[in-house]
Amino acid sequence: MRSLMVLALLAVAALCLSLAGPADAKPSSAESRRGGAAFVSKREGSEVVRRLRRYLDSGLGALAPYPDPLEPKREVCELNPNCDELADHIGFQEAYQRFYGPV
Repeated sequence: MRSLMVLALLAVAALCLSLAGPADAKPSSAESRRGGAAFVSKREGSEVVRRLRRYLDSGLGALAPYPDPLEPKREVCELNPNCDELADHIGFQEAYQRFYGPV
């Protein structure tokens, strides 16, 4: 059983090494054109950033939802156990009004 595990591990290692290619391989034409540097031009960088912004929200290019203006007040109500319990029964806005005044 143990020899079978070692044989399987060696087969996987050989497969990985064969897929990696030779160690002295030449860089592709795109890599050699840039000189193998870690930096990119401003144009290439801005294209990447634009692409990331486009797909950042929900993957469909939809705009990000606006932050809820009542979120800070909701957090205040959640920190008070009585307000939090009442909010579960009658809703956040009513509970907040009873404890802290108008929203």
